[in-house]
Amino acid sequence: MSITHQNLLRHELVGLETHIVGSRDPGHVCRRGTIVAESKEMIQLDTEDGDILLPKNVCVFEIKLPSGDVIRVDGDLLRGRPEDRVKKRQSRRW
Repeated sequence: MSITHQNLLRHELVGLETHIVGSRDPGHVCRRGTIVAESKEMIQLDTEDGDILLPKNVCVFEIKLPSGDVIRVDGDLLRGRPEDRVKKRQSRRW
């Protein structure tokens, strides 16, 4: 099954490119890179300046899908372990 905006929450995020387009912490905005790890509350991003940890609940992510589509996802929708996100509602476009 390919990753789409309707089923993003049911897939692994590791390996996807992302850009932080909003955050309650201004230091996180405009960071971009590849997601290399994910925990219940954090995303580890490989950037040009090295790896950084970003709290999911304060960020808005633009995630590039393998198809080339880019979708915006509120980090609150990504909170929780990846295997538990299946139970949450679907991501929405912003």
